[in-house]
Amino acid sequence: MIYELRIFKGLFYPNQSFFKLAKAEVIEGLRLRIFCLLLVSAALFAFSGWFGIGSHVLSPTLLRESPIEYESLKGFFVIGRFLLGLFYGGMILTLPSLCFWLFSQEIYAKFVVIQAFILPILLLEQVSFIILAIGFDLPWYSSPLSLGVIGQYLLTHKYVIFLLGSISIFKVWAMVIQYRGIRTMSSLTPFPLVLMVLGIHLVSWCFTSAVAVINFVILL
Repeated sequence: MIYELRIFKGLFYPNQSFFKLAKAEVIEGLRLRIFCLLLVSAALFAFSGWFGIGSHVLSPTLLRESPIEYESLKGFFVIGRFLLGLFYGGMILTLPSLCFWLFSQEIYAKFVVIQAFILPILLLEQVSFIILAIGFDLPWYSSPLSLGVIGQYLLTHKYVIFLLGSISIFKVWAMVIQYRGIRTMSSLTPFPLVLMVLGIHLVSWCFTSAVAVINFVILL
């Protein structure tokens, strides 16, 4: 059976898509879709960098430079954001797929397909961050679509606030899609599977929070 990767169909009709994927012997369109997703991820991060999102670490340095040097540094920053987008997309597509593949008899590519449905969800979250930053001057952890706002009202510890800000409706959507996909591909029972999916995301949230809390200005 031949399975053709259709991302939007997988997002909105996951059960049907995963059933066909489990039966498939050949996957078509995977490389092209992966290339497009990585390109979109890189372009999105570069676009956010053009508007200065994430440049707070370099701001003290940029203010001391001449206009010409400022534009040069800004260009390098945008290029760096572009590469970060490629890295981000690559990590989302490969690392969780590897973890899931270790507990299944299916081929690795099928789990990459599942992650190909997850990446657009997380990129949509990045779009929401850009809108909040440009339109409302709000940082990512203050998104009303996450628990970060509640965390800021109840707590003062930055790491915990960042951790709560990482938990959003986009992440919940992604976990639901992952659960449905892996449940179809593996013989794991629901409880261990829930723990695995939640554990992978928890590691990601903790890492994101740790990076956000580091004062890179001092390190520079």
